[in-house]
Amino acid sequence: MKVFVIGQGGREHAIAWKLIQSEKVEKVFVCPGNGGTAKEKNIENIDISITDIPALINFANRENIDLTIVGPEAPLVEGIVDEFSKHNLKIFGPSEKYALLEGSKVFSKEFMKHYDIPTADYQMFSSASEAKIFIEEKQHPIVIKADGLAAGKGVVVSENKSQSFEAIDELLASNHSDHIVIEEFLSGQELSAIYICNFKGCSYEIALPWTKDYKSRDEYNSGPNTGGMGAISHPLGYEHKNSIFKLHIDIEKIMIKTITGINNYNKNSSNGYLGFLYIGLMIDSQNNIKVLEYNCRLGDPETQNLMLTLKNKNIDLIDLIINEPISTIKDINLDKIDKLDDSFCCTIVLAAVGYPADYKKGFYIDHSDVIESDKLKIFHAGTILKNNKFQSIGGRILTVNAYSDTKANALATAYENIKKIKIYEDEEMKIQNQDLVFYREDIGN
Repeated sequence: MKVFVIGQGGREHAIAWKLIQSEKVEKVFVCPGNGGTAKEKNIENIDISITDIPALINFANRENIDLTIVGPEAPLVEGIVDEFSKHNLKIFGPSEKYALLEGSKVFSKEFMKHYDIPTADYQMFSSASEAKIFIEEKQHPIVIKADGLAAGKGVVVSENKSQSFEAIDELLASNHSDHIVIEEFLSGQELSAIYICNFKGCSYEIALPWTKDYKSRDEYNSGPNTGGMGAISHPLGYEHKNSIFKLHIDIEKIMIKTITGINNYNKNSSNGYLGFLYIGLMIDSQNNIKVLEYNCRLGDPETQNLMLTLKNKNIDLIDLIINEPISTIKDINLDKIDKLDDSFCCTIVLAAVGYPADYKKGFYIDHSDVIESDKLKIFHAGTILKNNKFQSIGGRILTVNAYSDTKANALATAYENIKKIKIYEDEEMKIQNQDLVFYREDIGN
């Protein structure tokens, strides 16, 4: 097969890296890709804008692409799947109507309410003054969300009234939406439950290992919200086996209600939900679950964590997507419970100083001291290859990913190796400056 991956982040590097390991995949094209994908064998970067859907379609036709996989959310919400399908091109991702689950916070909250899916209490507003009156009576912290897509930056966890007023004005004035959702703050353990809703259709969904994403910029989950500063799997290793099995059942019920509901909402569509389905969950101290959000694609940096995990479990990603013949793997979490598997994967994001606001860029990265293996892998995000050297162009630069039979070893290996990465101000790599980057030092806690 020839596979076309759309996107340029760490998620897309990880997907392409995992795909090319399959005996069924001959070549992977990534559009536009990054410095990391540029260096991988049998992976080629393609310089086309991901917003230029006609050009992407022409490329897929010209290269006889067998399957296109959409990484980021924006093209899905804008209907890229619908356009590819009109040209009889096989593409993995939800169509525009299904992608509303992520594209609109208002829609997703109303959807959860209608289909009795547990979520935080909320109110919707288009008027800043009405939202502020509502806030006056509410206890803090409180969560304020932009209705539309905001690249992981449309959520504010406000600690007091003045922060809330500022967030209301900022989010309603942004280009992301003309509505906001204000909801109660939930505390507990965050969990990302991600499913592959494959080409076999409803009831053939495959559950990937549970992961936990660290969204706050700073240690102890403080500081501004980001696209994600790290990830771990499995985050519930401390729980009793029976508790994990009950959580598994409760999460499966949420997934089934979600798939059934969105398929029912789009009952006039010829197809059911297709693509990755990410359910962001909060689990309280009593193991009660509420849904924080839906994503209609893989998470970042969870994907990097998951792809290294699948590699070490000898599971072929393309098999899970095509599911022909039907995969014997239904839920990798159950497999972990049954086999008392203590394996653990740690992902740490190396970010540019200033992220998620205005950040430094244009400096150079040398990670040649990191010796990659089946259990240690660097995935690039905000980099390009310039004169065969890695240059930073984004806020999240790369991730260091370590897999081990134990949590302690995975964490130690990841941190040991992220410290080996050298940062230089100049292309000649003579002026070293580690102060240009940072990472959280509590991933896994």
